[in-house]
Amino acid sequence: MLSGLLATAGGLACSGSGGQDGGEPPVAAEAVDDAPLRGGLASLDAVAEAALAGLAAEDRESLAALLIDGADFRRFFAELSNHPSAAQMGPDLIWDMQSRESADELDRALRSFGGRSFELRAVEPEAVEPRGPIVIHRRPALRVVDREGGEELRLQLLGSVIEHRASGTFALVSYRVRG
Repeated sequence: MLSGLLATAGGLACSGSGGQDGGEPPVAAEAVDDAPLRGGLASLDAVAEAALAGLAAEDRESLAALLIDGADFRRFFAELSNHPSAAQMGPDLIWDMQSRESADELDRALRSFGGRSFELRAVEPEAVEPRGPIVIHRRPALRVVDREGGEELRLQLLGSVIEHRASGTFALVSYRVRG
């Protein structure tokens, strides 16, 4: 039951292809400030490089630090949520559910790729969605080369990354291992 609820939460916040009508959701009624994302990095590539470094070092703490924090999640909840049920459930419940699911996915990423060293070649989001003060980079795949064996791989371990337009900072919304 809980896993089904967590899967629903992941679908309610920051997944899919946008709002019901395919347009941008309304901007939150409260003013969204220009403060950078807490712990945000300067680019999508920087987030990917930091994730790969954390995996190579098997450093769960540094990987968790790449994730958006609860305050920023609430700050951009209206833009991140894309389902009417998310608004009804509220940002606190969705945050709790999504952060737990992401923690499980982070553990899965460490089990699958921890201790391996990769060279980043490209970051390839499935979709890029402008939403008011943020841009959502959905399910970015990482094209990498395994430094030990030279094998080219396409790692799918990031859920979504948000870019805060005003400050130019990027933060990971969730880990989501696929494939």
